[in-house]
Amino acid sequence: MTAASPITGTALSAETAEAARRIERWLLRSGVQIEEGAQRGAVAGWLDREGRPEFVYLEITGYYLTTMAWLASGAASSPDRAADADEHGRQALDWITRTVSEQGVPPTRLYLSAGRSDWRNAGVFTFDLAMAARGVASFGDVARHGTEGKLVADLCTIVEGSCSGAAVLPSHDAVGGAPLPDRWSTRPGPHHLKAAAALLRIPDGALRTPLRRVCRRTCEHWEAVLQQGWPCRELHPLLYGIEGLLIGAPHAEDEPLQVVERLYARLMGLQADDGTLAETAGGGIVRSDVLAQALRIGLLLRGRGYLRGDHWSGRLEGLTRALLGSVRPDGGVLFSDGQDIANAWSAMFTHQALLLHARGADQDPQDPLNLHAVASELLV
Repeated sequence: MTAASPITGTALSAETAEAARRIERWLLRSGVQIEEGAQRGAVAGWLDREGRPEFVYLEITGYYLTTMAWLASGAASSPDRAADADEHGRQALDWITRTVSEQGVPPTRLYLSAGRSDWRNAGVFTFDLAMAARGVASFGDVARHGTEGKLVADLCTIVEGSCSGAAVLPSHDAVGGAPLPDRWSTRPGPHHLKAAAALLRIPDGALRTPLRRVCRRTCEHWEAVLQQGWPCRELHPLLYGIEGLLIGAPHAEDEPLQVVERLYARLMGLQADDGTLAETAGGGIVRSDVLAQALRIGLLLRGRGYLRGDHWSGRLEGLTRALLGSVRPDGGVLFSDGQDIANAWSAMFTHQALLLHARGADQDPQDPLNLHAVASELLV
């Protein structure tokens, strides 16, 4: 790939800042969080072409809580938006609390209209539960509402119940009898490195010793596998694995981050001349969630002194420009070309990536106003 102008160029930073503000507004004002009714506070997976939510999603509600913590920690564009984030986070927290109390665990995809079936609802996924627990814990650390500890412990207990006799985190606990289709999400894989690392950052009082041991073995296992070769072709879970390494060592120096840099450089060898990454190692569609994951990892590494030089500046600029093409004027983020739905998790990943770019992720990490250090701990 030909190196372009520096990633910190003023014009591009202004463009990413403006796009991040649009996404922030969409996350807080679009209705992607249910505003009334039985599911008030839950977050939809996406909004359709008319702006309507189709289903709500525990995993994505967990991401939303982490995002609200991110906004409240200094990422919001104004004090008013930070206050909005606190209120939206509280509503999401209330939904998870209410749902776990009444149902134990909601269906993976809880559809808002009757008569909808989904194969994902035949399993309770450990990754989803881990992201929910992490979101609750992250928001609790920032907002300090004081009611999060029991909920985090309850979610961790559900995860622990799926791990009986397991050496590493399993993919899911079957609830419907019928086998689930063979997908990366239904197999143990590198994405569980992110789940395990996130759970390990939860205080000891909520994460009991047996589950802590499973999570440690999970991190060790999948890190070793990633260093040997790719255990799957899909870039989305591979990037989750690299994110897990960053979450597990937010303040690490030298060897841990050198490992991350080597893995990231190998994955970025798949980058096309136009700056994009396909969804698999063998090609496929270009997904905004994959672009955003790759960009924020690169920016965080660069902010810690890795990925130096114009070569990497050009590569990261290519990702940035490709990702900007997914952001609609209203701040919704398209999952891929040819779709007209606004995807919630793509929006959260993209907001974080573009804001890191806009504020300059390679500033001094000791600067208390720098979001680099915060992002390492609140990687959505």
